[in-house]
Amino acid sequence: MSCSHIPGLEEIEISYCACTPAPIHLMGHGLFVCSPISPTLAVDLRVLEFVRKLFVQLTPNTTAWCEALESFLDAQGYKLQSK
Repeated sequence: MSCSHIPGLEEIEISYCACTPAPIHLMGHGLFVCSPISPTLAVDLRVLEFVRKLFVQLTPNTTAWCEALESFLDAQGYKLQSK
């Protein structure tokens, strides 16, 4: 399975029991699958949160991207010295 994380895309192998479907198991590890049956791609919930913040602040310039990135990193515990 391919997983999109903050550092990049990686291949992982998962094992799970039949009593818990793969999407439920992966959600418990912070991954959102792109298919409910036999998923082959999952996205880290932090990546989805970054994209959500980006589109909330999106304007036709780079300021929105910078503010979304700063807000996202702030929520992750990183502090930028930008202003």
